[in-house]
Amino acid sequence: MAELYGQVRDLLYLEADLLDRQCWDDWLALYAEDCVYWVPSWLSEDELGDDPEMQVNTIYIVGKPGLAARLHRISSGQAYAQAPLTRTSHLVDTVRLLEHDDDKVLASAKWMTLSADSRTGKQIRGGWYEYELRRVDGGLLIGRKKIVLLEDVIDGAVDIHQI
Repeated sequence: MAELYGQVRDLLYLEADLLDRQCWDDWLALYAEDCVYWVPSWLSEDELGDDPEMQVNTIYIVGKPGLAARLHRISSGQAYAQAPLTRTSHLVDTVRLLEHDDDKVLASAKWMTLSADSRTGKQIRGGWYEYELRRVDGGLLIGRKKIVLLEDVIDGAVDIHQI
């Protein structure tokens, strides 16, 4: 169990570091081809969306090609709200293993991100992550990532590298 926990923790830390360093290809390589990247919206002050297909989402991307397309827009300057690109520092902690079997691992973690933007200044966001990780060739790939933002009203732009 300790070895699995270390693998999960290291993967989550690596993911955050690659985002901060803007190593987009290396970050994308952590995801399975049919991955789901989901940031649900708050439906009310105390109700979080639970159906990405039928409710409004902050971000909902299905499949690695969708993530790759978003990364291309961010890195090429085609994402107007991210020009110039914000610098980030992710803090990931309270990593927990929730369930695991021979095929997958469910894990969660808390996060905070500092984003520095030359136009708007600093932005601090936080929340928690929920992961479904898949065991592949002795390692782990991200099959599903749900990112819960504590904010129910978003001030400014939010993109995949900032959360």
